[in-house]
Formats: sequence, structure tokens, C-alpha cells
Amino acid sequence: MSFRLTLRPVALALSLGLAGLAPSAHALNIVLRDISSTPMTAEQLGAFQQAANYWSSKLTDNVTVYIDVGFNSLGANILGQASSSASDVSYSTLRSALVNDAKSATDATAVSHLQTGSSLSFYATQGDLSTRLDNDNSANNRLLSVNTANLKALGLTTNTTANNPDATIIFATGFASSFAYSRVNGQVPANKTDFITVAEHEIGHALGFVSGVDSIDECLAANNSCKNSFETEAWYSPLDLFRYSAAGKLDVTVGGTRYFSIDGGATAIESFSTGAYNGNGWQASHFGTSVITLMRPFVGDGQSYDATTSDLLAFDAIGWDMAAAVPEPASYALLLGGLAALGLKRRRQAA
Repeated sequence: MSFRLTLRPVALALSLGLAGLAPSAHALNIVLRDISSTPMTAEQLGAFQQAANYWSSKLTDNVTVYIDVGFNSLGANILGQASSSASDVSYSTLRSALVNDAKSATDATAVSHLQTGSSLSFYATQGDLSTRLDNDNSANNRLLSVNTANLKALGLTTNTTANNPDATIIFATGFASSFAYSRVNGQVPANKTDFITVAEHEIGHALGFVSGVDSIDECLAANNSCKNSFETEAWYSPLDLFRYSAAGKLDVTVGGTRYFSIDGGATAIESFSTGAYNGNGWQASHFGTSVITLMRPFVGDGQSYDATTSDLLAFDAIGWDMAAAVPEPASYALLLGGLAALGLKRRRQAA
């Protein structure tokens, strides 16, 4: 079996004891709080902490990120639920923050290819599932929805605290026995899912690996009035600034073939998934399925891994600082012609 990684809103009924576990040796400080109805075992909490420590070892931003974690009883066949706090930020503010935060070669390339001005131009899916070039200076062109953890990395103020966390990650108690909570020589049993890999993946979403394409896709699937607000609200994320379908074609439509690029679409670094309902069957807040990356949409039993170069480049591009230099795309990236065609609601708070 494989563990399908999804992002869905989670309603918290209980807020229990603190598990203020966070490494102090690294600049990024991830504080975990156990909100399980029955406190997690030491093994489970330790695995969560190992995943948090992994990200602290990779990212050097001097910020504190608060994440509620735990195991609770969820609905039938629900393996886990996650949500992230986000705020609306103007594109001009975000672009300035990315420029000011640029430290790496990846940053330099990424910011030099961002669109100038205060309003974005991109190809977008409309309420009737048609596609058009959207450059009308509406709210969806001028505003982006940014995870609060990502805002912290960019030096933009947020009001998150231990009691008002940046994200919540809950797994189902009914599936707790499906996980391996430790690695032996970097491996887990063939019949178990590596919990550390899954937790690293979910923390990655909290840190900003999300796409507004999922919200559009879900709205279209629900066929409700949210379609009337495609132009009047912030839908897209910083990661969507690097979502392309061709050189020079920023593309946040549902479906099709999309890829991660930091040079305006000239180089395809990794494919993106394109939507659970109207795309390739996987949430767009993930890389594609054909290559093993931490941020692809599933983890197979017996598989154990951490972030790849592609994963780290994405976090670098959206504003996180790397503890070590990430190889430049040209040294390893797939060429566009070689790519094969190949999961999220976020709760919002006032900026």
C-alpha cells in the first residue's frame, strides 16, 4: 500500500497539554504541541520531532514556527488531515520581500525572472472550466495567499503563537500501526510506511509548499458560489510564481502539464501535479508522481527518504534560506522536452 498525502481542513475539538519540543542548535525553530485526545507515545512524538529537526537542519531562517500535531480519531478511511494558517499579501510586497531576502544563486535567478509591477499576468481556469490569460489587475492578480510560516521566513510580520499555530497535522489513530516510527540504517520494514518521511512532507506544506490551484480545483468540483470570487480574492501562493507550462507562460490553470521553474519557464526542474478533481488525480500542491521527491503526493510502503534537490530549490525560491548551497538547476534539471505529463484548503487570518 502507499500513504496518500493530502491537505484538508482539520477541525480541532480538543487542545491538550504542551509538548514544547524544539531544537535550539539551528536558526529555524519548530515548536510542536501535542493536541492528541490521548497523548502520543514517546516513539510517535520522537518521530515528529526528528522530522522537525530535519527541516531545522536544512533551513537557517531565524524564526519560530508553531505546529500542532497528534493522533486522533478521524472519519472512516481518513489517514490524516492537515491545515496551514495563511494571510493575504500584495504581490508587490511579496516580491520586494523576496528580493530583499535573496542570498543564493537560486534566489538571484528566481527574483530576476519575477514579473515587475504590482499585478501578475497568468493563465488561469475560469468558473466554467475555460482558460484565459488573466491580466485584468483584479484582486487575484494583485494579492497572494501566503502561509504564515513562509511570511516569517521573508521577514513579514505575523501574529502566530503556540496557541495560534502556523499549522496543524493530525493522523488517524486507526492507522497508527501502519507506520514505522524509526529508521534502521535509513530503512523501514517493507510493510510499513515511514512516518518520518510523511511528517517531513506535511511540515513542508506548512512551510509553504502549497498551490492555490487546489482551491480553484475544489471549488470547481463543488460547483458552488465560490466560482464567483475567482477574480475578487487571493487564491494563489508564492510557489505558484514558479508554475509554468512553457517558457514565459506562468500557468495556474487546473490540469494540463505544469512544472517548477525559476528562470521564467525556460528550464523545467520538476513536474507539478495538477489537481485531484480536474487534473491528474493528485493535489496540485505537490510535485508530480513519476520521480521520487519528498513533496510528491504519496509515500509507498518500505520507502524512506528526505528532501531532494528539487524540493530544496522550491523552498529556496519561495524565501527560505538554505543551510548549504543547493546545486544550480542547469547542472541536473530535466529539459522541458523530456518531461512526461504527469493535495488543501488553508485557513486564513488577518494580515
